[in-house]
Amino acid sequence: MKKILLMGILSLLGFCRNSAPKNPSFDKQFKIFEELGFELNDGTDISDIKRWDEQDFLDEPFTLMYATLGQTIEREPWAPLTDKCWDFDTEAIEDHGSYVDIIKNLERITRGELVFANVKDYVDIEEEKAWVSFTFNGQNYKWDLKIDNDWVDPNVFLKISELTQEHKTKGKYTVFETGGQDIVIGFESPENLKEIKNKTGLKINWL
Repeated sequence: MKKILLMGILSLLGFCRNSAPKNPSFDKQFKIFEELGFELNDGTDISDIKRWDEQDFLDEPFTLMYATLGQTIEREPWAPLTDKCWDFDTEAIEDHGSYVDIIKNLERITRGELVFANVKDYVDIEEEKAWVSFTFNGQNYKWDLKIDNDWVDPNVFLKISELTQEHKTKGKYTVFETGGQDIVIGFESPENLKEIKNKTGLKINWL
């Protein structure tokens, strides 16, 4: 009785044991992501995911595929594989336009829920000056950002995340640490995130 009660409490708190299969094949992993709504964009197919040796997907079940789904195809027009997540290299600030690309990708993965207009930025590494500006829900924003060589200022993600709280959006940004210098950013409702974590076992957190 106590065990049943404890499991019920843990389930309510989101600590219920996940249902992710052990040692899933490449096809099984892909099927689960498909069931979770990770649709491939037009012009892409499953062969674009198989850029790594298949054994790598077995060694890192769900982790490698999740990161790969957030990448672009390796040919013109370098389009994103899906709009459900974005695998971002944190060492990507090079010049003007770097933060514009970030804002546009953060918009893209919301699948229409967030729209940023008039996106502009300024990036000068030598001058140690950077900012990004845009219009969202009729309000103008301009944020000064820190320069740390070509590393992104993480505050840009935190500030965007705060906007979802302020404007009470259905979805919220999520983050997955890959263990490298890249992170996988998603945008999900609490219900969807719970299902993704349950079926894949991935330790995805709110941004």
